Amino acid sequence: MHVNKKRLLVLFLLNILIAIHIILWYRLNYQKVGTFSLNGIVSLFGIGLLNSAAAFFILVVLITIFSGRLFCGWGCHFAFFQEFALKILNKFRINPQIIHSKANIIQYVFLLKTLTAVYEFWLIYGLPQFHVSFGDTQVMTVDLPRSPIIITLFILFDAFLFIYLLGSRAFCRYVCPWAPILALFDNISPLRIRKIGECKGCMTCTRNCTMGIQVHSEIAQYGAVVDTNCIRCLTCKGACPNGTLGYKWGSNVISIIRKIKWLIPKKSNYCWYYELILIFCGLIVAYFTQMWLGSFQTFLGAAWGLCFGMLIIRLLESKSISLKEITLYREKFLIVSLVTLCTLAWCWITNTPHDTRLLLRGNRFMDLIEYDKAISIYNQALNEGSSNNEIRAMLALAYKTKGDYNRSITEYKILINNNPDNAALHNNLGTVYYRKGDYDLAIEEYKKSTQLDTHLTAAYGNIGLIFLEKGNIEESIPYLRKVFQNEDEMLKYIFEFYKPKQDLKG
Repeated sequence: MHVNKKRLLVLFLLNILIAIHIILWYRLNYQKVGTFSLNGIVSLFGIGLLNSAAAFFILVVLITIFSGRLFCGWGCHFAFFQEFALKILNKFRINPQIIHSKANIIQYVFLLKTLTAVYEFWLIYGLPQFHVSFGDTQVMTVDLPRSPIIITLFILFDAFLFIYLLGSRAFCRYVCPWAPILALFDNISPLRIRKIGECKGCMTCTRNCTMGIQVHSEIAQYGAVVDTNCIRCLTCKGACPNGTLGYKWGSNVISIIRKIKWLIPKKSNYCWYYELILIFCGLIVAYFTQMWLGSFQTFLGAAWGLCFGMLIIRLLESKSISLKEITLYREKFLIVSLVTLCTLAWCWITNTPHDTRLLLRGNRFMDLIEYDKAISIYNQALNEGSSNNEIRAMLALAYKTKGDYNRSITEYKILINNNPDNAALHNNLGTVYYRKGDYDLAIEEYKKSTQLDTHLTAAYGNIGLIFLEKGNIEESIPYLRKVFQNEDEMLKYIFEFYKPKQDLKG
């Protein structure tokens, strides 16, 4: 079987496994397999959690160190859709030209966003404390779109249209945020495409390269393909009619003595102002797509934007219009473009507000049952002038959980003073009074909450519970009836409430 057919089969089976995983997770409720995603870099370096996603990231990095970007060629789920789209286009005798553009710095923007997320975790939780927990059963497809409409748009734009306009593997070359980080490790890989026979200069290898690498030139200059865009798909090896190429181990001196290569191409198909059009369109559409559709759809938005930018460029080229003529002054256009891009970058990487960061850090300590630390952080946020009521609500909850009822009452009263019509706050204050043993004050707060929200069944149940505590069953029944659907359930609850007490007396 031809190497491309083998690879397509492997990629197809990989997507079948993903589909099976989705069915097991969502349809059959089998949730034993954890997430496998390169986003594991965030959990690993952000909070020090070594889960299945982090282990997957480490595995891919190790594979890349020894074998180059083999994962990109044979293990990426989206590679199948790109390969399939290219084959369909070729069937219709459409052979998209591979466009080289520095607009692939969009990949680095996405990577920067990922690293920023790691930094945010450090600000919120402090430096990571590494621990192992493979019990994280988050679905491995959590970051994939599941809406049929989004999936259709994703395939149409990020595969067919994207490839049609910018050439094969356009998603890998322009959008994928993991390509730059894997390219770094690719530089030290000893296993790569190497010259093992005589080259007759037919350039078949270069014409068949799906990543647009000048394979024949690199073989002639280095004796191996050293371009970090090489995804080890082995297409060039299979296409070579002379048996010149092989996927072999070898001395990696070439990679050591030369400069580390990144993905930004040295040469581009377009002039600098066309490059700015592509970069601006890709980033601005990605930014708003993230706002409207969620984080993973950012990649979809980048593809939309780049396609839109390419259509603008083709329109300008077809009309033989110079962008310099449209903008009148080249320097002014450059300044405006740079200011716009800087503004977009500022919007893109703006950190979480400081009070929100403190809130999340305090919540983390609440989860760890370290209430004193949580209280200290919530107070720090409030002392710095934050008017975030959510922080004060969490502070009140922390005091209540710790058993410091007087301070909890003080915080809830401040919250109620700021928002007197909030039924939930009155209910929470009533619960603190109940735990403190002030039953009359608790009933008063619970009744206020039911007046503000007649559907707040928790408050009715709490009033009924207090009357049962006081031994007044008759007064509890009208409130308990609003909680239980029938009399039998209510009577069973009352019986179960009193039975332990009767057993203790016995």
